[in-house]
Amino acid sequence: MQKVYIQRFASFIPTEAMPKPDVSFVPMLTRRRLSNLSRMVVYTSDKISKDENGNPLPPCKITFASQYGEITQQLKIAEILIDTGKVSPAHFSSSVFNTPVANATILEKNTAGYSAVYGGKNAFSDGLTDCLAAMEIESAEDRCFVFAEELIPETYAPIAGVPYPNVVCAMALRLTRDESKADKKYKDFDLNLALQNLKFLKGNFNTASEEALAFINTILLQ
Repeated sequence: MQKVYIQRFASFIPTEAMPKPDVSFVPMLTRRRLSNLSRMVVYTSDKISKDENGNPLPPCKITFASQYGEITQQLKIAEILIDTGKVSPAHFSSSVFNTPVANATILEKNTAGYSAVYGGKNAFSDGLTDCLAAMEIESAEDRCFVFAEELIPETYAPIAGVPYPNVVCAMALRLTRDESKADKKYKDFDLNLALQNLKFLKGNFNTASEEALAFINTILLQ
């Protein structure tokens, strides 16, 4: 397998000082419609769509992964359906699994295409595996991987089967097979080894976002 390098990396982990990412660069009308999950994806994806000087990089395909997707939006639809017996097309379109990555590609004018991977609690490692596999068989030398997970609505906490509150985080990687494009900070980072370690330790993770956070910390410690 050809070595894959990290060209750009971005992450978001909410804190008391910054509970939500700053997406002020998004037009107001669009920004108002973004869910928390979409905000995190748009924020991290925007970071890796530009070089260190803020210049746009050529668009490339994206693999998006999440365990629960737009679960808060889905709950809102369920509540409205119970109350009114109707579902508005606008609400439905903002609740589908690929909504976050679709928002990001629209804002970035990225028409290269994307795939959305749902792998349950293994969504992070499955998504990254999908991304690396695609790079192995496709001619394009660059591809992005984006993962995000928002807070599960408290209504679902008793039946979610995972600790509540769950880990909330987002991460985006722009990967390349071209060593000359690699970020010097992460040039020696072995993606395949890190992925193998995650799979070996998967029994220690309750959710895909715990897996993602472990991966984020591994990169940040480089």
